[in-house]
Amino acid sequence: MYQIPILHPVLVHFPIAFLLLAAVTALAWLGWGTRFWRNVTLILLIAGFAGGLGAYFTGEAAEEFAEGSARVEQFGKQHESFALLTLMTAGLALFLLAGYVGVTRRMSPSDNPGEKDMLMARVVVAVLAVASAVLVARTGHLGGLMVWGQPVGEVTQSEQHEEGHEH
Repeated sequence: MYQIPILHPVLVHFPIAFLLLAAVTALAWLGWGTRFWRNVTLILLIAGFAGGLGAYFTGEAAEEFAEGSARVEQFGKQHESFALLTLMTAGLALFLLAGYVGVTRRMSPSDNPGEKDMLMARVVVAVLAVASAVLVARTGHLGGLMVWGQPVGEVTQSEQHEEGHEH
């Protein structure tokens, strides 16, 4: 029977996908202001934040598994810091949006699905959702560098010196 020794590489795809989509739907909510886009954004933020928690906490096991790797030593702390910033930003967006949804349902339980939400709430959530998308992309990039090394075509300083090239 096949077993996955480390869950981190499996779980990291969920916050990446959900938080990137949440940024797109938050921008749609910002533009249209309807309940539909607000609710889709809320669902994606919940899924992205939950996936991010899973990825963050399984990252410790992955770090122990890869101990001694020069690439992990080089990028590991940055990767972990960006992951924590991503969680904090996505969590704040989720907290504010969930609070807004709760308050609006109590204050004005309108049955009008075309009614627009408050602009300030849409702006704040959109900014936080886009910020969390940028942060999760950076976190994923650093994780990719740890696994795969430098992108193809990039020359490191040590390679430049070996070839006698200088910038």
